[in-house]
Amino acid sequence: MAVNTNALFFTTKNFLPAMLEQNKGHIVTIASMAGKCGVAGLVDYCASKHGAVGFNDSLASELYSLKKDVKTTVVCPIYINTGMFDGAQTKWPTLLPIMEPEFVVDCIMEAVLTDRAFLALPKFSYIFMALAGLLPTEVISLYGDHFGITHSMDHFKGRQSRRA
Repeated sequence: MAVNTNALFFTTKNFLPAMLEQNKGHIVTIASMAGKCGVAGLVDYCASKHGAVGFNDSLASELYSLKKDVKTTVVCPIYINTGMFDGAQTKWPTLLPIMEPEFVVDCIMEAVLTDRAFLALPKFSYIFMALAGLLPTEVISLYGDHFGITHSMDHFKGRQSRRA
């Protein structure tokens, strides 16, 4: 929580006043698809990333109400090949790849330069988010099973499984 959520408050408090004074700027929140849906074995991580998404959504709303030209982008990738999630696997790597950091950075830069408020990576993630908002939880769980999301952390090397 300290890094994924609390650090957003402290960092923004330091940079936002100057952006507001100049009436320009862009705040990028690196969240995760785990901030939009739960993942087995990552309860604490998902909760902190939900906090990051909520922080960005609230900040964007506040900036809009102030009529300031300070933009926000929240980035929600799935796994990035940084070593943080070594051993994590997806059942369909063509649709849900473990992405290279350089690719993610390029996508973030494009999102910032085009003032996109939300970026999900890979693009297939947008379909999951749309379905998650429309379908019952039981159906979403079956979807997670089919695409290997439910068990993507079963071979995670960073810690022992925390599943109940």
